Amino acid sequence: MRMRTLGLVITLASLFGAAALADDLEPEMSEPAQTTAAIDAQVMPLSLDEAVEFALENNLDVEVQRFAPLISGEQEREAWGAYDPELFGEFGYADIENPSTFTLDLIVSVDKSYDGFGGFRGLVPYLGSYYNFQFDGSRTTTNSTIQALSPELRSSFSLSLAQPLLRGLIWNEPWTRVKTTRVLYDESLEDFRRRVMDTVQEVEDGYWNLIATGEQKRVAEKSLETARALLDQTEVQYEVGVVSKVEVVESEAGVADRDFNLIVAENRYQNAQDLLINLILGTGFTADSRIEIQPTDRPEDFITYEIDVERATQRAFERRPELAIVDDEIERQKLELKFAKNRRLPQLDVEFRYGNRGIAGDLNASCSFPGCPVTQPDNRTFGDSLEDFLGNSAVEQLSARAFFSIPIPNTAARSKVSQGELSLRRAITNKRRLEQSIIVDVRKAVRDLKSSQEGIEAARRASEASAEQLRAERIRLEYGDSTPFDVLQREEDFVQAESREIDALQAYRISVTGLNRAEGSILKARNIAIDRISSVR
Repeated sequence: MRMRTLGLVITLASLFGAAALADDLEPEMSEPAQTTAAIDAQVMPLSLDEAVEFALENNLDVEVQRFAPLISGEQEREAWGAYDPELFGEFGYADIENPSTFTLDLIVSVDKSYDGFGGFRGLVPYLGSYYNFQFDGSRTTTNSTIQALSPELRSSFSLSLAQPLLRGLIWNEPWTRVKTTRVLYDESLEDFRRRVMDTVQEVEDGYWNLIATGEQKRVAEKSLETARALLDQTEVQYEVGVVSKVEVVESEAGVADRDFNLIVAENRYQNAQDLLINLILGTGFTADSRIEIQPTDRPEDFITYEIDVERATQRAFERRPELAIVDDEIERQKLELKFAKNRRLPQLDVEFRYGNRGIAGDLNASCSFPGCPVTQPDNRTFGDSLEDFLGNSAVEQLSARAFFSIPIPNTAARSKVSQGELSLRRAITNKRRLEQSIIVDVRKAVRDLKSSQEGIEAARRASEASAEQLRAERIRLEYGDSTPFDVLQREEDFVQAESREIDALQAYRISVTGLNRAEGSILKARNIAIDRISSVR
C-alpha cells in the first residue's frame, strides 16, 4: 500500500509539473492553444482505495480535525500542572530607625537587616491536601544598648500540611478538572473518528457519483450520435422525395435536444470531478488544475446482501462514535455533579505545622545593660545558627488547627447541584434520542440497500426491453412503417432506461457505504486505523 501511494504521489507530482510546464510554454506557441477540458486534462487513474487514502493524507477537513485531540491532550496536561510543586522565595533589606521611650534604652535605635525566605509548596493530587516547606533566614545589626547580639543571625524551617475533610476532599476544583479534561480528550478522539468516517463516506459517494456522471455523459454522447445519424438518413430520404420536410425538422429538433442534454451531462461530470479532486487532493487542487480522475473501479458487479436489522442496529450501538461521544458527555456531567455536591458541604479543614528555630551572632559592642555577656559566644556564623535547630537543642514549634465555615443557606452551591442534575438528565435523554436516530438510520440504510439491489435487476430488464424496442423501431423506419419522430421517442426511452440503470448501480454503491456508516463499520471495511492517521501532517 505504501509503494502504491508513493507511486501515486509521484504520478500526481508529474501531472502538476506537466501542467506547469504547459503554462510556461503556452505564450511562445505559434498555434492556438487547445481549450477543451478533455484535451487539457491530465488523466489520473485512481481506484476507490487510493482515493480514500489520498483523502486521509490531504483532505483539509481531516487535517483541521487532527488538531482537536492534540489540543485536548495539552489541556489535560495543563490540568495536571496544578499539582506542580512551586518553588518560591522572597528577599529584602531594611534600614529602620526607632525612637525609644524605654528607660533602659533611650537612644534612637538603628536596625539594619537582611532577610528572606524560600521553599516548596503545592497540592497533593486526589486528596486536595496543601503542603508548604519553608526556610527563613535573617541578619540584623543594631546599636541598641539592650540587645546582646549584633549582628544577630536567625534561621528557621517549618513544614505545614492542610487537609480538607469535607468540602474540597477529592472533588476539589483541580482534581475535577483533571478528570473532566481526560473525558474531553477521549471525546475529541471519538469526534475525530466521526469526522474521518464522514470524510470516507463523502469520498466513496463522490467516487461513485463521478462514475455515474461519466456514464450519463457517455449515454448523452451516444444519444447525440444516434440523433445525428438519423438526421443524415432523413435528409437523404428527403432529397430523394421519400419523406417530407416536417420529418427533417423533427430530426433536427432531436439533435438540438440531445446536444443540450450533452452540455448538461458534461457540466455535471466536471462538477463531480472538481468535488472528488478537492476531497482527495486538498491544497493540491488549484484554480488552474488540469487533472481528470479516471476511476478504475466499476460498479457493475455487486454482491447481494442479506441484512439482519436487529444485528445491524446492535453493531451500530457498539461502534458509532456519536454514541461514544454522548457517553463521554454523560460521564463529564457526572463528574461535574460530584464536584457540585462536594461544594455544597461545609468547609472543615485541619492544618498541622511543625518547625524550629536557631540563632547565632557576635557580641553587640553597644550593649551596656548589666546583663550583657562580657565574652564572645561560640557561635559566630550563619551556619552555626543552622546547627541549633538541627540538633537536640532545637527550639521546636508544633501546632494543629481546624477551620470551619458554611454559607447560610448556601444558595449558590444548592443551585449548582440542581443545574448539574438537570444537565445530567438532559445528556441521558440526548443519548436516548441519538439511539432512536441510529435505529432510524440503520433501518433506512438496510431498506435503501435492499431496494437498490432490486432496482438494479429491474433497471437492467427495462434497459434490455428498451434496446429491443429501439431496434425494432429502426427496422420499421427502414421499411417506411415508422417516422424519425417515433425512432427518437424510442431512443429517448432507451436513454432513460440506461440512465435508470446507471442511477441504480450508483444507488447500490452509495447504499453499501451508507449502511457501513450507519453501523459505524466504514473504517473497518476500509482497514483504516485511526492511530495511523491521527498525527498532524
